[in-house]
Amino acid sequence: MNVKIKNIVLILVWSLLLVLIPLVVNKVEDNKYKNNISYISSDFEIENYDITLDVDKDRKVDVTESITINIPEGEFNGIYKSIPLWQKYYDENKKEQKKKVLITNLRVIGEKYTLNKSNDSMGITIGSSRTKVNAGLRTYTIKYRYNMGKDTNASYDDFIFNIFDNYDDTKINNATITLKMFDNINAKSIKFLNGSEDVSDNVHYGLNNETLTASFDNYLLDDSLTIKMSLPDNYFVGGTNNYGVKSLLICISIIIIAIVSFISWIKFGKDFDKRFTTVEFYPPEDLDAAQIGYIYGEKSIKKLTTALIIGLASKGFIKIEEIENKKYRIINIGKEKDKLNEISITEQLIYQELFKNGDVNNLSQDKSFSNVFSKVSASLKNVTDKKVNDQTSTKRMNITFTLLILSVTAWILSYLYINDLNPKLDILYVISFIAIFATGFFSFFMDRKTTYGEMIIAKILGFKDYLETAEKDQLNALVEKDPDYFYNILPYTYVLNVSKKWIEKFENINVHNIDLSSLEYYEDSLFMIMSE
Repeated sequence: MNVKIKNIVLILVWSLLLVLIPLVVNKVEDNKYKNNISYISSDFEIENYDITLDVDKDRKVDVTESITINIPEGEFNGIYKSIPLWQKYYDENKKEQKKKVLITNLRVIGEKYTLNKSNDSMGITIGSSRTKVNAGLRTYTIKYRYNMGKDTNASYDDFIFNIFDNYDDTKINNATITLKMFDNINAKSIKFLNGSEDVSDNVHYGLNNETLTASFDNYLLDDSLTIKMSLPDNYFVGGTNNYGVKSLLICISIIIIAIVSFISWIKFGKDFDKRFTTVEFYPPEDLDAAQIGYIYGEKSIKKLTTALIIGLASKGFIKIEEIENKKYRIINIGKEKDKLNEISITEQLIYQELFKNGDVNNLSQDKSFSNVFSKVSASLKNVTDKKVNDQTSTKRMNITFTLLILSVTAWILSYLYINDLNPKLDILYVISFIAIFATGFFSFFMDRKTTYGEMIIAKILGFKDYLETAEKDQLNALVEKDPDYFYNILPYTYVLNVSKKWIEKFENINVHNIDLSSLEYYEDSLFMIMSE
């Protein structure tokens, strides 16, 4: 594949991934949010659900939830409660906000229970499916400390508590809320919200100095209920920082990696000045067909090896005979071994491998010949690659690509699982994601050619242009000067993917010892054998 086309494909694939990653991440986050809300799951009706909130000056709340259910005869004891660790609510502009909260000392009075904590929620399972209880009313008392963290408002304080979000359609016959503040509150500052909708008119509540009581009856909890109060500035004193630094450090690290990648690209990856293509009648720098194809971008070692065999035949070292359909034998036609210095290292590898067991090789039966592929590949990398491609930039590209993979992985882990960044800094997720795109861009374009490589690729492109556009008069002149010109050039046309055009150009030119009608079939068949 041409290097330019390869880079375009990489950019398109990378751009597609950068579109898909946020979509997948947001889908996962939405599912996590739906499964990590404040809810109770019970198989039976809740007769009474009473919540007491005892609020301290430092924005910590002692919560007591008394849940009374009516258990039928012979049923099991069990109830599940989930508390989100991200408090989500709507501000005065009906824009969703969120705050990190801490839940400590979560417990149940007088019952067996198990805790289940994740990065997004704290769950508690009360009772056991293997333990039956007496029929009738049974009350479960859940207690915990709810830390709202520091107040972030500049001109006022607020109190927000999500009473519930969804209770799996568990019916509650009676519910009460008792809110005990440490100082007087204004009745006008109190709101009850269902999402962003004010539903205060549907809640019965009263205020006595610093204590609020509220109740609602026969409420099917398929919606949400949040109590929200706007309070005078400095109503609360102190508070803790509930956010961590892991996500912050990850985002900053990803941004730094992008900056380092840019500096590396400037220093080690930015291409040297391109050379102008020039008309070339012959392969540049006496490179063999495999070397030309490798530099041009052909990565199929089998195809490059096939071109070398065709090249050996054109130079008179071997003869290829078809024994029967798709079966060939290759004959050493008598070149002296001391003439091997006339051909390239990779051609010598092929020649020696073909005739290691004698002067005739039935190629379709020689199963060991495939060993030459790894030798040709190693020779191209050790000889050609080092001269043409800047090895330092290649190493930098590999390092940058590794950092890219780490950046993508760390970003996903940070956004979905660690998730301890202050929401006011959420822009860092966007910036760091853009930084990932930049790192990917620089990693794809970090490799470059040496000054020698730029010169050679310009000549190869000029040579290819000539092969495609050569005029009949030019070809006649070259054939007259070198009767073997067609054969000598043929292997190069094969790796540059212009062999069909090249053959067509010689249909009306007098070239000795050539069967143009069978040559294309010969090429394709030989390559097929090499590919088996």
